[in-house]
Amino acid sequence: MRAKVGPECVMRTLEANRAAYEAIRAGLRTGMTERDAFALVAAAVDRTCGDEPHDFIGDFVGGERTGSIEGPPTDYVFKAGDLFILDLSVRRGEVWSDTCRTFFLGEPTPRQREAYAAVLACQDEGVRTVRAGVVASSVRPPMIEVLAVRGFSGLMPHHGGHLVGPEPYMKPAFEEGCDDVVEAGDVCTLEPGVYVPGEWGMRVENDYLVMEDGVKNLFDYPRDIGHFIIGG
Repeated sequence: MRAKVGPECVMRTLEANRAAYEAIRAGLRTGMTERDAFALVAAAVDRTCGDEPHDFIGDFVGGERTGSIEGPPTDYVFKAGDLFILDLSVRRGEVWSDTCRTFFLGEPTPRQREAYAAVLACQDEGVRTVRAGVVASSVRPPMIEVLAVRGFSGLMPHHGGHLVGPEPYMKPAFEEGCDDVVEAGDVCTLEPGVYVPGEWGMRVENDYLVMEDGVKNLFDYPRDIGHFIIGG
């Protein structure tokens, strides 16, 4: 039986993710760099975790870099119309979280709004699919079918999610060839995205407790696009 952590421990770690996203909402502006965004996140995580041992890793990509899915912070300067993907894994004590939100520096285009709605629908399909006893490789196909039906076929090249808790990334993962079975008590992520190389990309990720009859969302934080528009 693989190692598991209690959902309450993951939710406690997720307090730092929430604080980081609120810090970005309050502080990120055009003219700042990805490294500035990283500093906002670091300060928020430090405030939340205090003297408790903690750390974080993640993706800090803005502008056209979002179309490449992932990457560390750079000196890229945010401009109006940019998107910003903040995929954040926090360790608080011995427990990891892993969530993602996408921010918009200005009003999203109609196509970006369509893509964002498709990403949320894709995540919802994953929620309907995952439960104890499900083979991991069976989760991603219905998720990407949702994207295809909405006109975004072939634009999610990565897995649909994975286990998290004792480590920030654990198998089984929701990808082709991973035929391990998901167990009750596992904590998993569902992290669909849409990426247009050279233009923009977006991703939304939550953490869920796997139960016999479905999953329970452990990250009660908004997904609505309006919550993530900065300066629009």
